Amino acid sequence: MSPSSSSITDYVSRSSSVLLLAPSREPPDDSACTDLLTRNAPTETNVLSVTLSASPAERLSVWQREAGSELPARATIVDARRDMTKAQLPTSEAGSISVRGVRENADLYDIGLAIASQLGAWENTDETTVLCLHSVTALLAAHDTERVISLITSLNDLCERLGAIAHHHVDPAEHDEETVTTLRPLYDAVIEHTPDDGWIPTEHERTTTAPTFRSTTPPPGGAAKTDPDRPETVPMRYSFDTVLELVSSPRRRTLLYNLKSQPTGEISLDQLVERVHSIDRSLPIRDAPSREKVRIEFVHVHIPMLREAGIIRYDADSEMIHYTENQGLEAFLRYIETIELG
Repeated sequence: MSPSSSSITDYVSRSSSVLLLAPSREPPDDSACTDLLTRNAPTETNVLSVTLSASPAERLSVWQREAGSELPARATIVDARRDMTKAQLPTSEAGSISVRGVRENADLYDIGLAIASQLGAWENTDETTVLCLHSVTALLAAHDTERVISLITSLNDLCERLGAIAHHHVDPAEHDEETVTTLRPLYDAVIEHTPDDGWIPTEHERTTTAPTFRSTTPPPGGAAKTDPDRPETVPMRYSFDTVLELVSSPRRRTLLYNLKSQPTGEISLDQLVERVHSIDRSLPIRDAPSREKVRIEFVHVHIPMLREAGIIRYDADSEMIHYTENQGLEAFLRYIETIELG
């Protein structure tokens, strides 16, 4: 006997990452997607919908058809379609939903950045954040399989650290059995739809042995040097896991923007706190805590993380921060700084 929709969500309630195996854009796929997005009431939920095939309006229509007119507390649709004109939702439909685009022919870094930065922006809200990636099938059609697996693993790890809940869509008819078998262990749970038995849920411990981006992975854009419209390829010494975690926090991004711009490679803690605090206050989309709160956050959260990654050295006695030059990281930071701050 196949589980009902409610029992499926109950079954995977302990899972932070779910693989949804079903024919794309068909009723079972749409209903299960909405069920997973509404484990909690919409008013208690932040929804991040990433679409690589359907338009934002089409993804919104799925929500309206399956969940009704009540919108989430916060909702963002990341439009990551390739070679398609990006469009906002009609004004009458937008409500509290924002649409965020990525560059044309976006690389996986572009998509990962958009997802990580939005998840990080909602990290300290009271609502539960849920992520829908529609779909992994579209990613695999456009990108190298190993790099897609790296992105999936990094996003699943990031969601677990941030307390977010994610599900990713895969159309099994579009892949061979080997590919589907490779994807299954990357998730805490798998929900598979079959014509005869309906939904079949499986929950297990996710593996952590998937491949990661090698040190030669190009920065965003990732194209060959012969493409004049793309950044030049620079080796990246950090894994994709590390890069996504670094940029998931808005304040940590601003900290990194400042560090890479230091002419001497060093700056005092107080100077850095003052600069980041001033930028936070100038951006309406950022919260603006006191300088002391920013300082405490730096000392106990961001500086230890950057030290562990080998990006800085920190002398606690003199409170001096020493930044180590890294061309690959700096190319990536320049790119996202332009997107975020202009």
